[in-house]
Amino acid sequence: MVVKRVKIGLALGGGGARGLAHIGVIQVLERENIPLDLITGTSMGAIIGGVYALTKDISAIKKVADKYTEVMSTFNLNLNFGEEEKGGKPLFLKRVADFLKKGYILNQELRNKYLNEGEELRKIIRELVKDKTFAEVEIPFAVVAADLIKGEKVVLQEGKLFNALLASASIPGIFPPVVFGKKLLVDGGIVEVVPIETARSLGANLVIAVNVSSSLKRKYEYNNAVEILFRSDEITSSHLRKLQLSYADVVITPQVGRFYWSDFSKPEQCIKQGEIAAQESILEIKRRLKQKGGVWWKRLFS
Repeated sequence: MVVKRVKIGLALGGGGARGLAHIGVIQVLERENIPLDLITGTSMGAIIGGVYALTKDISAIKKVADKYTEVMSTFNLNLNFGEEEKGGKPLFLKRVADFLKKGYILNQELRNKYLNEGEELRKIIRELVKDKTFAEVEIPFAVVAADLIKGEKVVLQEGKLFNALLASASIPGIFPPVVFGKKLLVDGGIVEVVPIETARSLGANLVIAVNVSSSLKRKYEYNNAVEILFRSDEITSSHLRKLQLSYADVVITPQVGRFYWSDFSKPEQCIKQGEIAAQESILEIKRRLKQKGGVWWKRLFS
């Protein structure tokens, strides 16, 4: 009987600063000798996955954390309006700050297409991958972005890594969309937060997914229409994410929900959570590999 070769795909999800946990996950997979046949990434997952696919070097992906901490520490755009303090109710000063922040953002969004020119983001990605192309990666790699024109998912596998990573990380309304041929691309997280289906479409028959999105918490008070709109989007995204994650063989979920997506001031803590979550999943990963049969998996246990 011919045994089908196991092809392992690693799908790295988006989540801003929380995505630094991907570094810890990859460290554990490498230490445990889990071979990767392909990597797919969305947003921060695309950046970290792209650097690792290009170099297969742990020290190289740690530079992602260093660069983001250094450059993005000046860009902590907190849109988490009305978050409760430890006492259970928002403080008066926080209510005032929320009011002013919402007014500023609404004014900027009505006058401009985005809040930030994205120069910091461009510098970081350029320094990490320079002018390298998909043809130069050590591990087959694909990036997920979303096309504003057709409203479709776009899988990028050719050309400059810089362009693909920039497009996948361009958060709608925050950074400028990226013109890509006849497409207008933004963050892939709006169509596939964790690119599991993309990994399968590229031939992976065992997909390890890493989900760094925050879980949906109960929220009882809504002070205005903006909060209700934001909450509605969170609910939609949460249900879509659950559906997409159900198609993975193993889902690694680092406990990074307490870190805000734009706060890059705690990289080591995020990386550590990635290590912990990955180590807790190693036995399940090896069990799944063994279930696939054949002799190929035995190299993991030798």
